[in-house]
Amino acid sequence: MRKVENILVFVFIVLVSFTSKAQQDYTISLLPFNTEKYDEISPVYHKGDIVFCSNRKSTIFISYTDERKNLPLFDIYKVEETKDDWGDPEIFAKAFKSHFNEGPATFNGRGSEMYFSRNINTKKKIGNSIDKNNRLGIFYSKYSRRVGGWSEPTSFQYNNPEFNFLHPSMSEDDKNLYFVSDMDGGYGGTDIYVCEKTGDSWSEPQNLGPNINTEGDELFPFIHSSGRLYFSSDEHESIGRLDVFYSEKVNKEWHKPIHMDPPINSRYNDYGLIIDAFKKTGMFCSDRQRKSDDIYSFTPLYPMFENSKRQEETDYCYVLFEGGAQNPDSMMYAYEWKFGDGKRERGIEVEHCYNGPGDYTLELNVIDKLTGEVFYTQATYELKVEDIEQVYINAPDTVQVGQEVFFDGRKTNIKDFNVYRYYWDLGDGRKTRGAETRHVYTSIGNYIVQLGVVSKKDRDGNSQKKGVYKNIVVVGKLRGR
Repeated sequence: MRKVENILVFVFIVLVSFTSKAQQDYTISLLPFNTEKYDEISPVYHKGDIVFCSNRKSTIFISYTDERKNLPLFDIYKVEETKDDWGDPEIFAKAFKSHFNEGPATFNGRGSEMYFSRNINTKKKIGNSIDKNNRLGIFYSKYSRRVGGWSEPTSFQYNNPEFNFLHPSMSEDDKNLYFVSDMDGGYGGTDIYVCEKTGDSWSEPQNLGPNINTEGDELFPFIHSSGRLYFSSDEHESIGRLDVFYSEKVNKEWHKPIHMDPPINSRYNDYGLIIDAFKKTGMFCSDRQRKSDDIYSFTPLYPMFENSKRQEETDYCYVLFEGGAQNPDSMMYAYEWKFGDGKRERGIEVEHCYNGPGDYTLELNVIDKLTGEVFYTQATYELKVEDIEQVYINAPDTVQVGQEVFFDGRKTNIKDFNVYRYYWDLGDGRKTRGAETRHVYTSIGNYIVQLGVVSKKDRDGNSQKKGVYKNIVVVGKLRGR
């Protein structure tokens, strides 16, 4: 196994020029609190502020420096986003400042507990940022209103001086802690692990498995409130060094990671992505513009369908029974249902499946067994068979690799909703517009396909949005006998 040295950021590369010609799904902007000389990385939301890491100078006296860049080591900062601009960054808390690296950080749902990376031995008086005998660990601290500050950091129970534990990310419900480690037993240089909260302690680290982890480095996990995992990797067919990917669990298994399109990813290092609870705006880090690492904000150009629901399939089958029917002479007569679709069946209780929605007239007749004629009509009903009111993806559930798949959204059935535009996310990074589309999957896997629709704007300029998603399983090609 390749060992990871004791650093916070694995992003030292030779700059190259790159211009993406792909259709872009986001607008990005360089945030104003970045510096040209120093690095700003790993943003995280915390009570209206952005908490991030930087190796900018925060004191006249610097105990150690990063020998590769001849810069100070990383400290944890915070900056407030005001209505019109950003405030001035300041040290997050003195309790987390040492002579070595601090950060990245993550917080529990209430923002009262903080987990962060730092060098395990902060008491050393000599050394440097890449000291193999002083690896990175995860530490946590609690905020107390009574004392008006953060507690002395406590070491994570699985820290090990032989390995690095870093880049923690806490789930919103506080039940799971994701992090990165180069401990033995992984798939590559660094892998992503998760621990589950059990009482006051954490379960043993569980590797997220080969769908997420590779022979390369997987870094900077961020677990979204929706359960989607964002992370960076130098594998998974990345176009740069580190690229941003995301994955979701399907049937308790992480599906094939999806590569985020430009301008999020580039030929440079792109990592540390976070996105708000409604998936409307977010931030990420990159070294694409200059020699330092910077934090960028992004806003999707495609509308976000944050309230999408899993697609339901309409059941067109009914059990028919007439409670008030009186049994005729069974030797001479029989009950017969006419279903209104050209089909009929004898019996007082029957089951029938229609081919699709429509208005049907049901008749329960008493039939003369000898002649087959209707002796009399017991009951007549009008039955309206309707599709479930929802956005609808008309596509197969299982397809083969290399097979052209047709997707159709025109069976969408929403009352008082005039569909103006259709937006597709085909689950493998491809996005497109239109009522229908065709696509070919090139890899085996379980893909989440999403369809969102937008209505025409009303007189006040407002429009409605609805969304749905379904799973499509892509299997290998069937071999002929």
